[in-house]
Amino acid sequence: MQEKLTVDDDTWFGSTYFKGIKQLNSASNITLKMISFFYPLKVRTQLVLSGGLLLMGLLPFITPSAISLYPKFPQVPLIIVIINVCLVPGSLLLRSFLIKRQYKIKIPLCCHISATRVSLPVNSLVNESDGQLELSKSDIKQVEVIYNVQTNGGNSIRTVYQLDIQLFSGKQLNLDVLHYPLKNIFYLLVYFNYPVKLVQRSWTMKYQLHMVLLIFPVLAHLALTCLMVLLVSPFNL
Repeated sequence: MQEKLTVDDDTWFGSTYFKGIKQLNSASNITLKMISFFYPLKVRTQLVLSGGLLLMGLLPFITPSAISLYPKFPQVPLIIVIINVCLVPGSLLLRSFLIKRQYKIKIPLCCHISATRVSLPVNSLVNESDGQLELSKSDIKQVEVIYNVQTNGGNSIRTVYQLDIQLFSGKQLNLDVLHYPLKNIFYLLVYFNYPVKLVQRSWTMKYQLHMVLLIFPVLAHLALTCLMVLLVSPFNL
């Protein structure tokens, strides 16, 4: 039988924080702001965005004549460096714009959780433009909390990456960590005594692929730009 969770369990909630956590009580109605930046883009769009950023980082090395112009035209590699550095924030701004367009986000997204109800933005569930999905506590049969365990230096790190909300109507809602602040939602569900069940699973391929496509091109682009700076630096760094 699964041991009953409490919010005092530091192995799960030791670093949890959100606005209102210190004043939390049975009458609280907590609002959690959602960060849409990590929302998955369509595969083709994400590949073009990530591939373009990586290609621009490689371009000076694919066409070394751009660097060989130094020192005859020292401003040329400097311009290339500036362009490549600016591409990172530029690509992140473009990604934010594309996410808002794809998901039709017009206003900030929020979850609302209390002892009697859960309110979720519907656009990330059914891709509608606005509105909230209202669930009363009595609608919810069970919430499966799916988590992964990683061991680092002898310490086990447990990360919640999906919540499956099963309703008495037979419908199931799947909330993933790319769309929702699951750690804070999990904390509130436990605090307000919702029916929670823990399920340990490995990371899904979808989650791993998304993080690779999002993070690797940015890091690779910055590393290639730093290498180019070293190659053209007049100070022989």
